[in-house]
Amino acid sequence: MSLSYCLLSVVSALVLASCKGPVRSTRLVAVSFVVESDPGVRLPRARVTVDGDPAGESDSNGIVQTKIRGVPGQRLMIQHQCPAGHAAPSESKVLRLRRFEGLDGFEPPPMEITLRCVPTERIAAFVIKAEKGPDLPVLLNGESVARTNGLGVAHFSRRNAAGTDFKVVLDTRDHPHLLPQLPTRLFTLTDAEEIFVFEQSFEVRNEPRRRTHRRPRITKIE
Repeated sequence: MSLSYCLLSVVSALVLASCKGPVRSTRLVAVSFVVESDPGVRLPRARVTVDGDPAGESDSNGIVQTKIRGVPGQRLMIQHQCPAGHAAPSESKVLRLRRFEGLDGFEPPPMEITLRCVPTERIAAFVIKAEKGPDLPVLLNGESVARTNGLGVAHFSRRNAAGTDFKVVLDTRDHPHLLPQLPTRLFTLTDAEEIFVFEQSFEVRNEPRRRTHRRPRITKIE
């Protein structure tokens, strides 16, 4: 075997090795998952998985801290299971690992991922203010749920899914002298806690006076 052939073989091997590029080594990446029901409201007892592997359950502060082994640029599927009364969005999140270097030899801060668990029901609070309307039944979607006090005030609450429509009626059928009769308001519950205020001012209609029949006076003539 000639010397030139040996040199050519060595050069070819070096060229092929350089084409493969550097070998990417795996490393541990610290990740902190923050679970919220609403923005800024932390939620415990939510389970998080990374590419199908359990990462942990959110603590009382709504946080899951874990370390993921991977290489920079790797994409991982993040899924979470919400506790009772909450639901996760239908779309899963994708985590892309990046290379972070700590300062002065310290470990870099963990990557922070926020996950949502939306409440399946919301609280709707109702406040009734009926001027000149004491002791009136309050109907919610046709059902009697409260009664105004001596000042015409009533309040109650319900827990329903977002998008629920409410029809609130002040029942004046036993008070025909009040105008308007059967005032009604329509409300829709959004994806948040709501306070609905129903203000109504009544006019009192004067009832016609009944005519009294006078007894005929008998005049005595002497």
